[in-house]
This record gives sequence, C-alpha cells and structure tokens, in this order.
Amino acid sequence: MNQEEREKKARLKTTEILKRRLLRDAEKGGINSLTVGPPGAGKTNQLIHDCKNIFKHHPEELVFWWDNPESAAQYARKGIEYEIFVETDVTPIFRNLTEGGTIKKKYTVFNSFNDLINMDTGKGLAKPKQINAIYFKNKYSIIDFISHLRKTVGFQSVFIDEIECIIPLNPPKLPHEDVNIRYQKNIEFSETAKEARKDLVNIFGDTQDVADIDHRFKRKLNMIVYLSGSKVDKRSRVRESSVNNLPIGKGFVCYERSIFGKIRFDYYPALKPVFSVNL
Repeated sequence: MNQEEREKKARLKTTEILKRRLLRDAEKGGINSLTVGPPGAGKTNQLIHDCKNIFKHHPEELVFWWDNPESAAQYARKGIEYEIFVETDVTPIFRNLTEGGTIKKKYTVFNSFNDLINMDTGKGLAKPKQINAIYFKNKYSIIDFISHLRKTVGFQSVFIDEIECIIPLNPPKLPHEDVNIRYQKNIEFSETAKEARKDLVNIFGDTQDVADIDHRFKRKLNMIVYLSGSKVDKRSRVRESSVNNLPIGKGFVCYERSIFGKIRFDYYPALKPVFSVNL
C-alpha cells in the first residue's frame, strides 16, 4: 500500500468514526468518550468543539457541563453561548482569576433535576444550542443527574471537565469523607455510565492521564481521543510515538479500541476575565 492509499484509508476511518460520534440512533445508543492530554494540549477546546458540533447537527439536543467548583469555568469561551445553573440553598462566589477580587455573574437557581429538564416533557430551564453549566451542592449529584437524564425524552449530552475529580483511580481519604463512600461512587458512576449509553445519554469527559481514572469506567468507554503528549492506553492500536508528533488542534480518536483516525478541532479562546464559581 502506497502513501496515497494509506492516507485515503485513514480518511475513510476518520469519517466513519466522526459519523458515529455524531450519530443519534436509539438502537446503537449513546457514546462514552474520554479526551486525554497533558496541560495545554487542548482538552477543553476539543470538548468545546464537540459541543459546537452538537449545536450544529443536533440543535434540539441539550448539552450540560459539569466543572470542578473552584477551578476556572472552562466553558466560558469566545463564540460559545452558556448559562449557569446553581442548586438551591447555595450562594456562588464568582472569583476573578484574571485581576483578583470577585465579579457579578447572572445565574439561575434550580430546586430539582426536573427544573432543569422535565422527565416527561423534556422541557425545562436548560436550553438547546448553549452550554448549560450546572453546579451542585454535592459533586456526586452529577451521578444522580445522569440517572435522571436516562428517564427523559431523546438524546442528551453531559460534559465533565477533569473527570478524575469524580472517579479517581485511587480515591484519597479527604477530611470528613469516608474513603469507602468514594469507592462506592466510582462503582456507581461506572454502572450509571453503562446504562446511560443504552438510554440515549452521551458522556464526554477529559483527563490528563487515562491512568488517573477508575478502571471500571475505562471499560465502559467506546471512544478515546488522544492529544499531543498523552499516554496511550496499552490496549489501543494508536502508537504513542504518533501521538507525540501531533500539533495542537489535532488528535487521534480511537473507536472501540479497534479503528482510529485523525481529528482536528478549533481553538476557542477563554473569555476575559477568567472566573471560577466557588460554592
């Protein structure tokens, strides 16, 4: 096979994978996707690019985004519409990470998951063609929220930035938190993700190293996106040397650990001032 034939074959594989990434077929279900890369590799830009593709190809679909509280709000990017939703009885503090101090931001309070998206009608406070950033009193509520989405109408997508915050490989013992509960949450998330895919819920996450997340969820993934400098899973057919040669804005996407192809994504600069949402 000459170079031209290899490139053509690679393009066909990429097209096939991207079609599956955007496919909304109830029989095939949703996808569980993980984007991997070191700091600065473009993980958030790649997730934002996925959001933009959903807005374009599935304008009726709701997109939800969970950020680690106290970290920069990664969804606030140029050209991206977003709305912030905060669970009741929580008063958020928006810290200005660019200049210091605090800033005022508009946000909407919700009392229940049904406020965001009604289980029966599929309607609620959340809107299509925008990122619906959700903040809970308890970070593990994202698991219950995904379970709620399983009972709603049609496809929905959930983006989890720094997913290792929810399902770390070796849950550390934190003050006032039972380590056994954290292990139990890892198991619960993994089982929820498995069933959510069947119930038309897509889960997109990112992490710096695939080794940082719980092994149970890794087995539920059907797509992994490798960005420049990322450590490739041993079972993947993608070569780590190829990944290391990637420029920013490109990656390898591996589907079912069997076929893979190159993808590209745009750069979405952060809006200023950069802020965090402290609960």
